[in-house]
Formats: sequence, C-alpha cells, structure tokens
Amino acid sequence: MTTEIYYFTGTGNSLAIAKDMAEKTNGKIISITSLTDKKSIKTDADVLGIVFPTYYEPYGGVPLIVRRFIVKLEKIDSKYIFAICNYGSVSVNALNLLDELLKSVGGRLAAGFTVNMPYNMGGSSINSPQKQQKMFRVWEEYMDVIYEHINARRKVRLDTPNVLVGKIYFIIKFIVTPLIFLFKPTTIRRLKQYYDFENGSYAEMLPYMDRSFYTNDNCVGCGSCAKICPVKNIKIIDQRPEWLHKCEFCLACFHWCPKEAIESSELKGTVKYHNPHVKMLEMIMKD
Repeated sequence: MTTEIYYFTGTGNSLAIAKDMAEKTNGKIISITSLTDKKSIKTDADVLGIVFPTYYEPYGGVPLIVRRFIVKLEKIDSKYIFAICNYGSVSVNALNLLDELLKSVGGRLAAGFTVNMPYNMGGSSINSPQKQQKMFRVWEEYMDVIYEHINARRKVRLDTPNVLVGKIYFIIKFIVTPLIFLFKPTTIRRLKQYYDFENGSYAEMLPYMDRSFYTNDNCVGCGSCAKICPVKNIKIIDQRPEWLHKCEFCLACFHWCPKEAIESSELKGTVKYHNPHVKMLEMIMKD
C-alpha cells in the first residue's frame, strides 16, 4: 500500500503536518503548488492525503488552489482519501466542501480531521508563544490517533481540541455552524475594496486582496517574498515587490519576510508567525 500526501501551505503549518503524517505512514509528500500547471493528475498510490489551511469559512473554507487541484484528480474512485485541515479560529465547512469536490470527480472523503494551529491573522493574545506550544503538543498527542484511523482505513470525522477556547469549543462550533453564512456580506465588502469591478464572485475577487499589501522602510529588495509565494504572484521591480493579482491570501510573504518589511491594511495587529518546525528552504523548494 502506497501513500501520497498533498499539501498547500502559507505559514508552514500544513507542511509540518504533512511531514509528520508522511513519517507515520511511510508516505511521500507532494506540494499542490508543484502541480498547478498540470491539466490532469493521476496517481498509482492507494492512499491519498490532502493537508491544507482553512480560509474564509463563509465561502467553504477550502483554498482556491486546493479546489483547482481536486478537480484535476482522475481515477480516484478506489482510493482511500483522508484530509487534515488546520485552522486558527474555527473550521465548520471545509471538510464538507472537500467531500463534495471529490465526489464531483468520482472520489469521496473517507476520513477528515481538523487540527488547531496558530492563527495567521492573530494578535498577541491569540498567538502567544505559550499558546503556540500548547497547540503543537496537542497535535503531537493526536497525531497517533489520526494515524491509527488512517492505518485502519476507517471512515471517520474527528476534531482535535481547540486550545484557545478549551472544552467549550464544541459548543461554540455547534452555535457558529448555522450562523457562519451570515458573515458572507461582511466578507464580500472587504473583498470589494480591492476589486476593479462593481460585482464579482468570491473566486474572482480574492486574488485582488494582494492590493492590501505594501512594504515598509525595512524592505531591502532581497526577493524572499517572490521566492516563497506559492502561486508566483510576486515580482521584484526596482528592488520592491509587486503583486500580480492571482493571490491566495495565504500570507506567506507577510509572515516569512526576513526583514518583516511587508504589511497589509487587512492585518493590523497581526503577529508575524511561521511554523518553527519548517525552514524557509523547505517552503521555497515546492517542486
């Protein structure tokens, strides 16, 4: 039985999870970014894993690049497919949407897991070092539980504890789930600030969120942001980054800049963070 684990990451959280699960399953990790130019994706692996962060829950929680990847998969009807989505605040829709996407190409999500990781838009009260370490410890504890389910090829959905809100997380999730769609108008208003036209879909407007980014005086034109961008959305022109409006808003450029030179009007008060178990070289080597 062979296992392939596909991942998409901005801060490195999903890559760290993918590496851990690859070690457990003796599987191979593959960057979803490296497959962007492929028209179709076929694999001989018996088990497929998909690891990604949740974005914009009112619009399904699955990053656009992951959605495009899923619909390129071929001949997956006999595969055991599992997914691990990591979240900073709450995850209510991502696994359901992922299952729908897989069904549209003949597959199905056999097992789905959510994992609480440091929030990429969090302030100091949310992303304190102590809370981050607690999240990592919880992941290490639940990693074996998740592996046991995968190894036994079980059909299961499992939420790991949210360390920020503790035992009441499941109560909050129960309350928030039917209300999450009420946040759609707020999301659209934020997206429209950066979009050229009066109306557009979520998928059309999100890539223009890169207009919220700008550089401060720390920028030295090193090009790290262009190298680490998972969708090649940045070019260095006159020793400054320019964004090309095909953004996933994964915040890799914001969080990984070695000079902390990239800012965003959407990220006031956000603590710079990237997963301490992932090196920048691993983020850059996506192929």
